[in-house]
Amino acid sequence: MVKCPNCQADNREEAKFCRKCGVNLSVICPKCGVENLPGDNFCDQCGDALGESEIIFPIDYSLPQSYTPKHLAEKILTSRSSIEGERKFVTVMFADVAGSTAIFENLDPEEVHQIMDGCFRILMDRIHRYEGTINQFTGDGIMALFGAPIAHENHAQRACYAALSIQQAIANYGKKVNADYGLEFRMRFGINSGLVMVGAIGNDLRMDYTADGDTTILAKRLESIAEPGNILVSENTYRLVKAYFKLEALGPVTLKGKKEAQNTHRLMDSTSVKTRFEEAVSKGLVRFVGRKNSMATLRNTWNRAAQGSGRVLGIMGEPGVGKSRLLLEFKKSLVDDDIQFLEGRCLPHGDSITYLPFLDILRSYFSIKEGQNDSDATRNIKEKITFMEKRFSPLMLSAFQQLLSLEIDDEAWHNIEPRQRRFHIFEALKCLFIRMSEEKPLSMVVDDLQWMDRTSEEFLNYFVDAMSQYPILLVLLYRPEYTNPWENRSHYSSIELGQLTRESSVELISALLQDADVEAELEQLILRQSAGNPLFITGVRL
Repeated sequence: MVKCPNCQADNREEAKFCRKCGVNLSVICPKCGVENLPGDNFCDQCGDALGESEIIFPIDYSLPQSYTPKHLAEKILTSRSSIEGERKFVTVMFADVAGSTAIFENLDPEEVHQIMDGCFRILMDRIHRYEGTINQFTGDGIMALFGAPIAHENHAQRACYAALSIQQAIANYGKKVNADYGLEFRMRFGINSGLVMVGAIGNDLRMDYTADGDTTILAKRLESIAEPGNILVSENTYRLVKAYFKLEALGPVTLKGKKEAQNTHRLMDSTSVKTRFEEAVSKGLVRFVGRKNSMATLRNTWNRAAQGSGRVLGIMGEPGVGKSRLLLEFKKSLVDDDIQFLEGRCLPHGDSITYLPFLDILRSYFSIKEGQNDSDATRNIKEKITFMEKRFSPLMLSAFQQLLSLEIDDEAWHNIEPRQRRFHIFEALKCLFIRMSEEKPLSMVVDDLQWMDRTSEEFLNYFVDAMSQYPILLVLLYRPEYTNPWENRSHYSSIELGQLTRESSVELISALLQDADVEAELEQLILRQSAGNPLFITGVRL
């Protein structure tokens, strides 16, 4: 049976159109673009294996439910009652093809459609990856919203990450368009943050809204003056993201319809700062207070693991109670130990990126730098994995290349089933971490498990069962809403991090004020309002 992507109705495998809503069910080959029947395993034009690729259905850009992923559609419909009729602070992104009228004027309409269809699929993939929604297709571009109808505190960051991701993908796509049609295909972007009034959200996912304070107009104006390939950001957005991205100040810019010149910035790249805690670290933290028992548990668990009895330690706590700060202080306490320390983090927008918490670990371990070409990166991997001796297999190199999105020349890798590929990736990661621990005791941390992708969780489950006989401490940080699947393992223990005691809260207030005297009335107000949460006491995540 084939499930319709539009109405979810079941259809027979030979069906070309849905029996309920009439949508075209043909499968488009991602390699050559030819339509195939839904039940086909291989493309009848180029022979590419359709079963191993993501099935891509034709899209009706006038129907949001035809291009919105099912998991996002469910989030929108579940939460719509809480945002309809509300003023929401959001980030708006406009993107369009620079000079589209000129570059498309000599092409057949079908060729233009094919080029833009490939472009729109890139835009949709990247925007949906960061849980933005496409509010409008404009013929040669899109308007996207971040923060509504799916609410996100870090909507401005998500918009900027999405824009950078699109920028990189379109650069590669532009090379293909140039080779096929001889065209310079580039996009330009405008991003602004501000208030919108969210109206009704229909079952078809259409959303009505009204802009407040020219929120959308400013984003559109920025997009219209951006140089091809550039991303322009308003002052409003800049203030929200400046710690997380590299931005070039362009100064005040005169925009159509605006009386005063607008401070404008060009988005260049992301920084190493990914969270508010990392931002706080870069500015300097206050004295670490309390948590003596938790630190003692961490150290004792580490000492036991370092002797060859692998341990898994979960640290659970509400946002802001100090999980990341406790981990930082633990890491500092290991500075004189002869160990290896690995750290990966899940991100709020990363649950659709498989193996995300391990990618930075691998890039760091293999010394792979941003923008490094595939051949140099592959050479780095080969140099590192030769020490695995008997654990090294010909497919291990391909597994790491797959993880890091590098070109793979090994035909054997391309000829195995996706399930076998996943097994080899799991084995490669497991063998790497175990072999590292045999050189020196290994402490490995995965933070914010509540945002972890399913494949990473399945790998952790695989690894937890294999590490108990090796000098490894696996520390897992997560919030209470995450369901921990490892708590019944004999080598698992946990720390439940609660709010600070009154005594520790007073000590933290004193540290914030550099040990100056605090008026009793002010101290009582802070204690009452913060309820022992370091985030509320300090205003930053500790």
